[in-house]
Amino acid sequence: MEALRDVEEKNMESSGGFSSPPLLLTRAAAFVAVGIALGYLLAPVPNVELVTATCFCAGYLLGFGAGVLCSLLIESLFAGFHPMGSSMGLTLVAQCVGMAGAGALGAICRPLSIRNSRVVRVVMITLFGLLATIWFDLLTNLAFPVTAGFSFEQTIASFVLAIPFAAIHIVSNTLVLLLVVSPLLPKLVTIIENPT
Repeated sequence: MEALRDVEEKNMESSGGFSSPPLLLTRAAAFVAVGIALGYLLAPVPNVELVTATCFCAGYLLGFGAGVLCSLLIESLFAGFHPMGSSMGLTLVAQCVGMAGAGALGAICRPLSIRNSRVVRVVMITLFGLLATIWFDLLTNLAFPVTAGFSFEQTIASFVLAIPFAAIHIVSNTLVLLLVVSPLLPKLVTIIENPT
C-alpha cells in the first residue's frame, strides 16, 4: 500500500499536481481560453502582453507536456486570428515555438523553485520568465529577416531596430512576472494540489 501511495505521489508531481486525465484536459482548456482572452485584452498595446505569463503558468502548473501543448494552442489561435492582423508562415511558427518555450521553462522552473524560500522562488520565476520573453523575441525578430531574405548585415540592422520594442516587451513581462505571477503561482499550486 505504501508503494502505491509513493507511485501516486510521483505521478501527481510529474503531472502538475493531479493524475486525472479529464481534470488535466479541463485545466488545459481553461488555460487556452484564458491565454487567448488575455492576449486579446492587450492586443492594441504594442509589445505589452499577458500571453507569455499565461503560457509560463500553464507549464508551471500543468507540467511539461500539457504546458507546451497549451502554449502552442494559445499562440497559434491568438496569433493566427489576431485582431490587428494574423501571422502566417515562418513568423507564426516562430511565435508558436517561442511560446512553447515559455511553457517549457515554466515546467522546468517548478521543481527548481517550489521548495525554496519565497525570495528565491520569486527570483527564479522572474528569471525563467525573462528567459522565455528573450527566447520569444529572438525567434520572432529572426523570423522576419529570414522570410524577407535579408543578408546578414540587414538581419543585424533589423535586430538593432527591434531593440526598443524588445525592451518594452522584456520590461513589461518582467514586471508582470515579478508583481503578478510570482505571488500568484504558490496559491494556484495549493489550489491544484488540494482541489477540495
